Amino acid sequence: MNPIIRIIRWAQSRANAPRIAANPNPYGVHIRADLPYLDDGNPDHRLDVYSPLDSKAPLPVIVELHGGGYLSCFKEINAQHGQYLASKGFHVVNMNYTLCPEGSLSTILNELVDALTWVKAHGAEYSFDLSRLFLTGDSAGGHIVLLAAAIFTSGKFADFFGTRQPPVKIAGYAASCPEGSFDLKLLPKNLPSHMLWLILHRYTFDKALVQHSSYEYYMDENYPRIWYCSSPTDSLLYTHTRGMHEFMEARGFPHIYREYASRERKLDHVFNVLFPDYPESRQANDDMVAFFNECSDRP
Repeated sequence: MNPIIRIIRWAQSRANAPRIAANPNPYGVHIRADLPYLDDGNPDHRLDVYSPLDSKAPLPVIVELHGGGYLSCFKEINAQHGQYLASKGFHVVNMNYTLCPEGSLSTILNELVDALTWVKAHGAEYSFDLSRLFLTGDSAGGHIVLLAAAIFTSGKFADFFGTRQPPVKIAGYAASCPEGSFDLKLLPKNLPSHMLWLILHRYTFDKALVQHSSYEYYMDENYPRIWYCSSPTDSLLYTHTRGMHEFMEARGFPHIYREYASRERKLDHVFNVLFPDYPESRQANDDMVAFFNECSDRP
């Protein structure tokens, strides 16, 4: 393995371990951990299910994908965020996936389909309301969700990525501080994240992959209405996420974009996921929930 990637993974795990250990269940939800969505013994193919306590009637479902620059992190990073969403009346399915470079975007997209297949198969067992099924992710996970929105809605680029269609319909898509564009000619201000993609993922000369992965190419008039957020103090991807909003706004693509700021603290990258108890994080996550509830009311 690339030693840079090994160091990144070690650093991410070490930095987040105290936060994860200190708050194993801050919102008092029911936790089912490390369930296999593929029965192959691979820890990358496990998920957690968070549910409100004593929930019996079918509830809507949110499937969540963690971030980490495609090459690091794990589902426990997002546990508190998923548990917060569960406390608002959802089942939350928080999934692992194969990291790059062991996997690829195609791998992750198909593993998302595998997880959705598991959700459908276990709908009755877990009281999943499959008519109200949503996807969310942050950073790189947000990018996967937004790319999936194009593939699952219109089939655009499905053949390029070799992505199967899920067996269930997705009612709404949301992302926190998402990655999204990798064409250096289009957004030169985002050089650090571009280089992370182009060098560590070994796609430096794969122009087709860069284009098929960038929102400027997969978003069109058929793209579904989405919700996403950022903060002007996001030191990593603010220009990415803001650029996506400006792109969609200029073309009249329906979407909801929110920015959150604070005078008391710096709201850095994926603030609402890593620190869901910040007042601004609660507002962002409640706004996401409101969007999902609105999607539930749409025909």
